[in-house]
Amino acid sequence: MWRSLVNLAINNKRIMQIIKYKHAYRENCIKIFKSNLPKFFAHEELQQFEAFLDQSVDQYYVVQIDDRLIGCGGIFFDEKNDEVGLCWGMVDASYHGQRIGKVLTQFRLDLLKKLYTGKILKIDTSQHTAGFYEKNGFKIVDILPNGFGEGLDKYIMMIEPKLRS
Repeated sequence: MWRSLVNLAINNKRIMQIIKYKHAYRENCIKIFKSNLPKFFAHEELQQFEAFLDQSVDQYYVVQIDDRLIGCGGIFFDEKNDEVGLCWGMVDASYHGQRIGKVLTQFRLDLLKKLYTGKILKIDTSQHTAGFYEKNGFKIVDILPNGFGEGLDKYIMMIEPKLRS
């Protein structure tokens, strides 16, 4: 089984690993999604996320601590629009604030930079996580009020190739 090189000691006891998603993780990922409702995702996005997981998910990953799935996130390449970026990234709400999202995001950004050198990186996120992604190098390019649902604005953010570290 493919395993990432990301291993992070949490509280000097537990090891975090990022591994490739497989269909057996579907229900765990849905549970993680639901733990982030309604602040970080709109209820109407659940069906989209489930459909995404049911597709051939090639570049999607899960975060494990002590064999428990606590996060997930992926990358995308849209040939039609020539766009690459982050997609469906989340950490179980009970694990927020422990740097897990930071590590998962950096893992995915490093993967994008390796696979798609010179491309603009994109993410669509909400007002609740835009600041997090700004700290990771993204710049806001547009804001769509209620873009994800009532009270959940869509922030379109990008990293230009010349701004990457």
